[in-house]
Amino acid sequence: MDQEELKKAKNKAFKLLSYRERTIQEMRDRLEKKDFSLEVIDKVIDYLLDKDLLNEKRFSELWIRSRINNHPRGRRLIYKELRNKGVKKQIINTALDEYLSREEEIKMAEYLSNKWLRRRKEEDRSSYKLKNYLSNKGFDYDIIFEVTDK
Repeated sequence: MDQEELKKAKNKAFKLLSYRERTIQEMRDRLEKKDFSLEVIDKVIDYLLDKDLLNEKRFSELWIRSRINNHPRGRRLIYKELRNKGVKKQIINTALDEYLSREEEIKMAEYLSNKWLRRRKEEDRSSYKLKNYLSNKGFDYDIIFEVTDK
């Protein structure tokens, strides 16, 4: 294994981590796109895990908090996003249970509902369309009906 290639791969990994947290899968994919060998990628990922620079539990927590504060999404959609990023089901479920309460999910649904209603003309405000919008944002039907019945 070439030490120069390993050094370049680590530097690329550090640069990626300087922007935001990453999952193991994201890091692996990004390094593969830069044509690093699988052996080098495995060494870099092991190094990052050993130094706690890659941590999927922390990534999940930050992702959920970001969704709550900046881009409201329901539990279903957040789960799907994290799965697509390669986070294990158990880690996602634990993080969702810990960081996303039902009350917060209702607040996000109410916020999105009000935002949706403000942007629609009176004649275009069907409850079916609103419920569909909230469903597409990942909210469960019990939350959707609770919010729209208000």
